[in-house]
Amino acid sequence: MIADGVECHPLTSNAELFSFRRNPIKWNELVQPLAPRSRPRKLGDAFGMMSFMDPPQQEYMMEDKRPEVLVCHDLAGNYRADRFVDGAEKWDDYRFYHWAGIDYFCYFSHNYITIPPLQWINAAHRHGVKVLGTFITESGAGEKIMAEVLQSEDNMIRVVDELVFITNHCQFDGWLINIECQVIPEKIPLLKQFVSYLTGEIRRTVGGLVVWYDSVIENGTVLWQNEINFKNSSFFEVCDAILLNYNWNEKNLDDTEGFLSLKYPGRKKNVFVGIDVFGRGQVAQFKTHETLEKIAKRGLSIGLFAIGWTFEAMQNDSVDIFSERGNTECNEAFFRRNNRFYASFWNYLYTSGPCELPFYTSFCVGSGLVRRELGVMVSSSPWFNLRLQQPQMSTPIDHSYIEHHFEDSFDGGSCLRITSVSPRVYRLFCVDFNCTNDILFSFALKRSNKDIDLDIILFIVDATTEKRCRVVLAEDFLYTERVTWPGNCSMKPLIEDNLLHVQQFLNRSNEKHIPVRSDINGWETRFYYLSFDSTVVPHIIDIGVRIRGQPFGGHWINLGAIGIHAGVINNLEYEKVSDEFSS
Repeated sequence: MIADGVECHPLTSNAELFSFRRNPIKWNELVQPLAPRSRPRKLGDAFGMMSFMDPPQQEYMMEDKRPEVLVCHDLAGNYRADRFVDGAEKWDDYRFYHWAGIDYFCYFSHNYITIPPLQWINAAHRHGVKVLGTFITESGAGEKIMAEVLQSEDNMIRVVDELVFITNHCQFDGWLINIECQVIPEKIPLLKQFVSYLTGEIRRTVGGLVVWYDSVIENGTVLWQNEINFKNSSFFEVCDAILLNYNWNEKNLDDTEGFLSLKYPGRKKNVFVGIDVFGRGQVAQFKTHETLEKIAKRGLSIGLFAIGWTFEAMQNDSVDIFSERGNTECNEAFFRRNNRFYASFWNYLYTSGPCELPFYTSFCVGSGLVRRELGVMVSSSPWFNLRLQQPQMSTPIDHSYIEHHFEDSFDGGSCLRITSVSPRVYRLFCVDFNCTNDILFSFALKRSNKDIDLDIILFIVDATTEKRCRVVLAEDFLYTERVTWPGNCSMKPLIEDNLLHVQQFLNRSNEKHIPVRSDINGWETRFYYLSFDSTVVPHIIDIGVRIRGQPFGGHWINLGAIGIHAGVINNLEYEKVSDEFSS
């Protein structure tokens, strides 16, 4: 059990590195393993909306060719509210929740060895994103440390072995190597051996990766190339990827593509082209999409540095981002800015989501003014803890339709609030859930007006024929649009006696679930059975939401949680649902 007040911290010297093994951290007992996720899809410009009538936006690419996204998180030195294992009170601090569009999350600081905090490891792993620490040596102090590391082959091996031990012990997934200090030319072969040995050991022990930052060149000078060429390619050759510095131009990208085609065909996706979000070297900030487009059209991978700009730069607008306990003004401004930022370039990214059942989310981003558990308040104090972040939506939020809402929650510190009636379906998740077993789908909602209602829409594909089906989970039993797959799919809302069978199954399964009660402190709960016949191999690929009813006039619906469980009827040996509906 971890004691209150435990903090995650970096290492600042080789002495600290060599002593880590003697007194290793204990919070590793709480690390969650890396979750699998669905095959990435390119959703196009209409990434936020689902249309059953249009051809499905499912542009897949072979995984070994698909460009990837590396995010480097550098915010005011880092190790802020996120460093506390058991959380902090500054509930409005920076939160990342656009996991579906990235592949790697690097926690960055200017300390020698940056060990990612537990909060970030768990939030990333829950979304299938690998986490990197940072090994960095800068200026004169960095030269001294590197001289120690490279004083002999034995010492270099010892440093690598300790880094590998930390990676294994803390259960993250690799390193960004950032050497920004002079290295004497005679030591360059040993530096390459350091990178090669670390890369091999990280691959072997954790299945992770090592990324080299474009800084030191062949003669030991710090000279950023902003491309890959003969001056830095030998480091790229012995590791998994390179992050190019952000002062590149179109000619640098041309030269990079040409060099790769000649010397490293097949490794295009291993080159992450850097963009400093603050705007150093490139057009960035809210025009980041203009720079990102230049990278995406070439099929190179993307390296976004200092994504915390969306939070940190608010102080320029006189928003208090450093208040001890947080404030609503800062929180609301951050979500508006953050969603606007990612929405501007999401059409260039590949989107992934969960792929294993059971699935549960309350949409909590890992903070709140109060904290609730399944509809019941358990703490009235503000809190911040990314360990408690739930699976997040697969696309940026459009605030004209939907928003993160912190004044109420079903489970955690926030929920989703839908604020506009529309016939269009707003995409919540890209997923890949195998539904060959019967499915129980549930959700919790709260309405300001009973004349409006919420539909959950599932898009389902037969993996054999690619035949598509739409299922609408609606409270109105007479709603004829509920299933469009005649004869192959059946859906039934569950009420009264049927819910007793559901309760029995969920109690035995130990799967986190929405309580089987019709009302929990104003939250309505709904449950549906889905059943498919043996002629199809159904996979849910999209989950969306819409509101129907009378015009809003300031009304809203809160979506508090969604749960999906497999094999409910079969496990209960319960009579199969036979109701079939077709449009």
